[in-house]
Amino acid sequence: MEDQVRAFLAEMQAQPTYSPNTCQAYHNDLRCLVNFLKRSLHRPPVLQDFTAQQVAEFLNSESQKGRRTSTLLRRRASIRSFAKFLSSTHCEWAAEFEAESDRIDEAIPDEAVAAPSRAQKQRYLTEDQIQRLFKIMENSPSPRAMRDRALLTLLLESGISVGSLTALDVCDLDMLNRRINLHLPNGKDFWVPLNYAAEPLQRYLEESRPDLNYQPDEPALFISQTGRRMSRQGIWQVLRQWGSRADLPVTLSPRLARHTAVYRMALKGESPEHIQILLGHSNPLSTYALLRRLDVWEKYKTESGIR
Repeated sequence: MEDQVRAFLAEMQAQPTYSPNTCQAYHNDLRCLVNFLKRSLHRPPVLQDFTAQQVAEFLNSESQKGRRTSTLLRRRASIRSFAKFLSSTHCEWAAEFEAESDRIDEAIPDEAVAAPSRAQKQRYLTEDQIQRLFKIMENSPSPRAMRDRALLTLLLESGISVGSLTALDVCDLDMLNRRINLHLPNGKDFWVPLNYAAEPLQRYLEESRPDLNYQPDEPALFISQTGRRMSRQGIWQVLRQWGSRADLPVTLSPRLARHTAVYRMALKGESPEHIQILLGHSNPLSTYALLRRLDVWEKYKTESGIR
C-alpha cells in the first residue's frame, strides 16, 4: 500500500494545480493512515487492507485524540482522493470500497455533519416515498421486482450494510420463527426478528427465486437473473433504477436505505446499542454521530439522559 501512496503523491506533485502545502497535507494525512494500519494489523498494510471500515476506524481514532473537525474533514478528503486515484487501476477494489463508503461519513463527528453543505440533503426516505416504491414494485410482474421488494424491505428493517446483505444465504433465514441470521462486519452473527420483511421474503422464496435460480445448489439468498449471488454493484444498480422509476428527489442507494432504517428504528425506541450492532460499528461514537445527523439524538438524550 505504501507504494501506491508514493505513486499518488508523485502524481499530485507533477500537477501544477496542487501547491506544495497541499501536497504536504495529503502526505501527512496518508502517512497517519498507513501508520494506524501498521499498528492495528501489526504488519505493513497492503491494498486489500485499505477498506472503508478501516478508514472509519482510523477517523474514529483521530476524533478520540481530539483532532479538530477541519483536520478530520481534510483527512477524509485526502483519503477519498487517494481512493479515486486507485480506482483507475484497481476497479474491483474500488467498487467494493465505494459500496461501503457510507462508513467513512458515519465516522465524522456531529460538528462536521451539521455543516450547511450537508443541511440541505435528504438523509432518509419518508413514509410516502417508501410506499410509492413498494407500490411500483408490487405492480411489476417481473420476478426481479419481487426479489427487489424483499431486498429493500430487509434493508429498511435492519439497516445492514450492502456487504452483509450480499453475504446472506438461504439457510440464514428461519421463517418458522420469523428471524434472520445477519453476518456483521465485525465477524459476528446476530439473529434478528423479522417483522414486516417476513412476508416479502416468504413470497420471494416461494414465487420469485425459483424462476431466477438456474442452479438449484446456489446457496445465496439474493440472486441475479443469471442465478448467482448478487454483487454489491448489482444491488446499487437495482435500487437506483427503482428510485428513478418512483421519481424520488434523491438517489436511492444502500446508504440511503441504511439511514432510513436507523431513523425508523430510533423512532420505534430501539436502543443505540442495538442499532450499533446492526450497523456493524466498532465504535459507538459512529452510531451517535449518525443519530445526530438524522435528528433523532435528542430523543435519546431526553429519554435516557445520555450526554
